[in-house]
Amino acid sequence: MPRSPLNLSISTAIACSIVAGGCTVVRPNARASAAHLGMQSGGAAEVDITLELSNTGSTEIELVTYDYLITLEDGSSYDGRWAALRALPPGQTIVASVPAIVPASSARVGARWTVSGTASYRDPQSFARILYEAGLLKTQASFGGTGILAEAAKPK
Repeated sequence: MPRSPLNLSISTAIACSIVAGGCTVVRPNARASAAHLGMQSGGAAEVDITLELSNTGSTEIELVTYDYLITLEDGSSYDGRWAALRALPPGQTIVASVPAIVPASSARVGARWTVSGTASYRDPQSFARILYEAGLLKTQASFGGTGILAEAAKPK
C-alpha cells in the first residue's frame, strides 16, 4: 500500500524524534540594514541592498537564496531572487549584498526605502536536511528593514 506524503512526514518526524534525539533546525536572524545607490544607465539605476545574517546556533547554515522586495518612497519597486551560495558559520554574522533595478528618477540619495523578504537555507549537519531535500520542510528566515537611500559605497 503506497504511503501518503502526510504519513511519510509524520513517520519521518517520529523517527527524527526517536533516533536522532529530536531534530532542531537552526534559524538565522536576518535584516536589511542599508541600501546604496549604484550604477545608473539610461532610465534605470542599481540599488545595492545590504543584508546582515547571524547564526546563533552551533552548526553551520547553508544559505540558498534570497527572495526580496524593495519599495522606494514614490512607490516604485523591484521584486527579485538572488542565489546566496555561501555558508553562515556558527556564532557569526555575515554581510551580503543583493541588487535591485529601479527607475533612475526614483533612485535619489535621501529617498526612503523599505525591504522585505526571506532567506532560504539548509542545515547541512542536521537530519532536517533530509526533510528539506524531500520537499517536506521549508526553511526560511524572514527579514525586513527601512532606511534612507545612501550614496554608493566607496571602494576600499
